[in-house]
Amino acid sequence: MFTREIVHGTPHEDLGRAVTGYLGYRTFWPGPAQWQLLPRGFVMVLFDLEVPQRWVLRGRYQRCDVVVPVSGLHDRVVRFAQAGRYSGIAACLSPTAAFALLGVEMADFGRRWGDLVDHLGSAARDLLGRLADAVDWPSRFALLDQFLLRALPARPAVDLAGRAWQRLRSVEGALSVAALAEEFSVSTRTLETRFRREIGVSPKNAARILRFHHAARLLEREDAGLTWIAHECGYTDHAHFAKDVRAMVGCTPTELRSSLRACGFLQARAE
Repeated sequence: MFTREIVHGTPHEDLGRAVTGYLGYRTFWPGPAQWQLLPRGFVMVLFDLEVPQRWVLRGRYQRCDVVVPVSGLHDRVVRFAQAGRYSGIAACLSPTAAFALLGVEMADFGRRWGDLVDHLGSAARDLLGRLADAVDWPSRFALLDQFLLRALPARPAVDLAGRAWQRLRSVEGALSVAALAEEFSVSTRTLETRFRREIGVSPKNAARILRFHHAARLLEREDAGLTWIAHECGYTDHAHFAKDVRAMVGCTPTELRSSLRACGFLQARAE
């Protein structure tokens, strides 16, 4: 029998826009379970408390030897499979906070799993151990708060990419690259270069991901019709909406709504 527990955590207020949320989860299934990580407007760091075997699907199952997986912004669903008992915490970071934390260009993180241990070393391993030893979810969320409050700059400088990302996020991606560049008095080429380095994707793709994220939240929470959601999220029409959803997650908006209401952005399906 497949069982699942999901608990949401609110980051410390001093983390501001750097951390958008925490998600604790615990599942059990005796056979393989396929997980789907949908495109979303944040970088996800996964702390596997049970340290299970993990595979990333690239046409066939492959072992992914990472300790604390980091998944950047991506415009396609990311799939992996696990079996047995599995529990962990997802820390959802803004891409600019992830850039400050990791100190590396973000462009590669949408195409493969990164590993927090590769960048932060023993500090990330120690945190994973303390999270696994904690007695409950509030204690684990508090440990993440303490770690991130120390690891992230108290008042990080918000440069061009950070300010442009915040502006794009404030309108859920409903702004053209040309208009965004004009607002910040830079060329679209400069904006593209800075976005790929610090956000991980182009401004156009960032807008597309944010638009999808907004639509997915509405599909999960609202009973409104698909045409209204398409209009609300800046798609040209229902056909444009359906085409983008199929390209990003391989299903129709109706099918996506059903799966989101069952599982949320981090989805599991027993095989």
